[in-house]
Amino acid sequence: MSKTGTIPRRIDYRRAAFDRADLTGVLALSALPRTQAVCVEAHETDVAVEMGFEEDAQRRVIVEGRASAHLKLPCQRCLEAADVALDIPIRGMAVADDTAAASVPRDWEPMLADGQTLDLHALVDDELLLALPITVRCDRQSCRTAYEQNKEQGAPIEDVPDSEKLNPFAALSALKAGNSNETD
Repeated sequence: MSKTGTIPRRIDYRRAAFDRADLTGVLALSALPRTQAVCVEAHETDVAVEMGFEEDAQRRVIVEGRASAHLKLPCQRCLEAADVALDIPIRGMAVADDTAAASVPRDWEPMLADGQTLDLHALVDDELLLALPITVRCDRQSCRTAYEQNKEQGAPIEDVPDSEKLNPFAALSALKAGNSNETD
C-alpha cells in the first residue's frame, strides 16, 4: 500500500506494517508545534516526509524513512533568520510500552505508541528537533564581517594574580568586625 499526500496524524502501526504501507507527503510546520517554536519564520514552510512500515522476523514493527525541510532559525551572531536545510533519516521500532522499548536492539530507536496508534506528527517533530544544529550561523557576509571586527576589537583576557583579586566577602568581614567592636 502506497499513499501520497498529507501525512496522517495517527496511524495504526500494526496494520500499516501488515500492509507494508509506504507514506509520502508533506506536513505543514504548523503541525509540528515544538519545531515551529524554534523557527524565526515558520509560515509557509513544509516538511517532506517519507515513511515505510514493515514487520521483522520477530513481528516487531519497523519504521524507516526520511524527513527534509528548510527552516529559518535565529543566527547566533546577528539574530537574523538563517536558512538551515535538514534531511534526516527516520529509523526505529514502534513499541506499545516501556517494557517493549527496553527490548529494542541498540541499532534501533524505540518509538513509543499510544495503544495501537503511532503519532506520526510527534515522531517527525522529535526527529527534526534532534537534528537541529547546536549553534546556527548565517552565511551573510555582513554577519561574518561584524563578527570578525568584534573579535579583533575585543580586549584580551589577562590572568589576574590571586593577591589582586577582589574578595567579595571583604566588605562583610569589615561590617562584622565593626559590629563586634560596638557590642563590646
